[in-house]
Amino acid sequence: MQKLGISRFTSRILIGWCVLLFAILLVLNLAHVSAANPIVFHALTLDGFLASLLMGLRIIVLFLVFSTLPKRWPVTLLAFLSLTMAIVAITQLVSVFLAGNLGVSLLYLVFVASFCGLLYTAIMTTSQTIMHNAWDEDHKYFISWFQSLMDNIRRYSLPLLGFLLVFSFALSMTYAVTF
Repeated sequence: MQKLGISRFTSRILIGWCVLLFAILLVLNLAHVSAANPIVFHALTLDGFLASLLMGLRIIVLFLVFSTLPKRWPVTLLAFLSLTMAIVAITQLVSVFLAGNLGVSLLYLVFVASFCGLLYTAIMTTSQTIMHNAWDEDHKYFISWFQSLMDNIRRYSLPLLGFLLVFSFALSMTYAVTF
């Protein structure tokens, strides 16, 4: 897959934010100032899977709605928010590994990896849709946007679907998710 294509300054700000947030959350968790959510196995139910699938689809739809804006700053804003959610999940992964249950830890690792993959693929789809929008005087903006969106959905559909399914299974087995 390709790089996101944001400026070096913005990349440094995002990396600095991630490192700072991870350090703060890790210190708070290890000092027992805050407690991570307890992660345990849950039975895989159709209701839990469908609720998890709907949650993942909401994330994808949010990114696709932001792709209608012709500027790059919405993608950067979504990347910032997504990185924040991913860092919180990674910090909780450290707490789950320290709890000592290997099966739950590995399942939660699958959840975190699929969540990060889903976010990355959604960000790339949105970014590429905005970048390849060939809007000019002869074409209507939304027609051009729709053509760019369909090209990028075809390009990223397999990883997006794979991450969405793994995310839905892992989320429904690690959290009690309902409608």
